[in-house]
Amino acid sequence: MSKDAKKHQPQDAVVEHLEREFIDVIGEQYIALAKVPDAQAVRAWRPQHSMALLNRLHAPLTGLMRRQARIDGHRMVWLEGGRRGAEPVVLLHGFGASKENWLPLLPFISRRYHVFVIDLPGWGESSFFPDASYGVDAQVARLAQWFERRKLGAAHLVGSSMGGLFAGVLAARHPDLTRSVTLMNAAGVAGSETTEFERGLAEGKNGLIAHNMWGAYRLLRTVMANRLLALAVLPSACWDLVTRRHVNEHLFRELIGKPPAADLASFVDIERPAFIVWGVDDAVIHVSAAATFQQLIPQAQQKLLNGIGHLPMVEAPRVTARLLRRFWRAAAPA
Repeated sequence: MSKDAKKHQPQDAVVEHLEREFIDVIGEQYIALAKVPDAQAVRAWRPQHSMALLNRLHAPLTGLMRRQARIDGHRMVWLEGGRRGAEPVVLLHGFGASKENWLPLLPFISRRYHVFVIDLPGWGESSFFPDASYGVDAQVARLAQWFERRKLGAAHLVGSSMGGLFAGVLAARHPDLTRSVTLMNAAGVAGSETTEFERGLAEGKNGLIAHNMWGAYRLLRTVMANRLLALAVLPSACWDLVTRRHVNEHLFRELIGKPPAADLASFVDIERPAFIVWGVDDAVIHVSAAATFQQLIPQAQQKLLNGIGHLPMVEAPRVTARLLRRFWRAAAPA
């Protein structure tokens, strides 16, 4: 059964401030100052996947099968595989990314778990519609519909960045769908310090939008602490990042301009086992945000990864998988 309404009392001003500070300050400043995306370009955009060959080769390369279903009018695409009948694991990617971000992690978890790797609506191979809402509440509702359609029961949720925001809100509102939740360099709250990227947002600048190859490289260097890894990923990622720039700007404004409803359950209402994983060298969301999440979810475990940036599952997949497996074993019901 879902739990949409907040259970904590609104007089807890400190908690409310922690949850809403980033949205109320940075979000409003960005919407006011950022250049509005070209509406014609957004409507004219069509998918041009540079990873189309990889999409066709998922089964032989990863052992996972490509699936799709119609959710809220969207074609929603995901990879499914691993150990059928085992505990389900659902992986949610971040902004500007797709299900392929999780590929490095899969060999280390698919033998023990039934794995689902989703392209969130608006991203990857899933549908994007210019007139649809892609705010937090709309996306979380779609994920809940997908869960109900698949009849998964409770799953281990893992969300990276934007996906961490969705995973946390989903866990708060739908504890029946949640076995555990992992917030990996998650978006949604402010830390005590800020990154250059976060300060740029307050000025209407978005380092996650790439307009050319140099912008794509700078983006990858922002999300990855390893310069060589960023260079290695650039050829496959550049085309999608640049051709999607107007759509990505539109989706970012949807995300930051339509935050979770203040009267519905959110991070502070999470009851299931929670794990906060953060790359200390994150240049997107400052590592001090991990402490904010810890205040909101005091029962959560926390692990900070030195030398790792915004994408632990890409930069250190073996270490990340080991941490997740250990947490999932501890979170399993007796």
